Amino acid sequence: MDPHAIRAQGRHAETQATWHLRLRGWRIAARNWYGGGGELDIVASRWRTLLIVEVRRRVSGAEALASIDRDKLDRTLRAANALVQTHDLQVYRLRFDVIGVDAKGRLHRRRDIFKDGVVGQ
Repeated sequence: MDPHAIRAQGRHAETQATWHLRLRGWRIAARNWYGGGGELDIVASRWRTLLIVEVRRRVSGAEALASIDRDKLDRTLRAANALVQTHDLQVYRLRFDVIGVDAKGRLHRRRDIFKDGVVGQ
């Protein structure tokens, strides 16, 4: 597939995920934030929670959610720590979610991926 088409699909998936969060009361603070050697697709806040969201678009929702490997998680954690330090956000509770978008445009969300050992399952 054409690299431009793949990037366009990724941007569209991130836009869908952004609206999904907005409709649930999250305030979008940043999209595609770079720092600490990684990128954060979506940064949102609500009350005292800072939500970091990785968005993946794949053929199926399960494939999208499973596509996050340990290296990606490590880069995401480094970037999130850089964000917190850079903008003095230590008062927030950090939460990490993954939103997968399947080929039909349906969203599949895994909340709080570091809670209860969900990572890598």
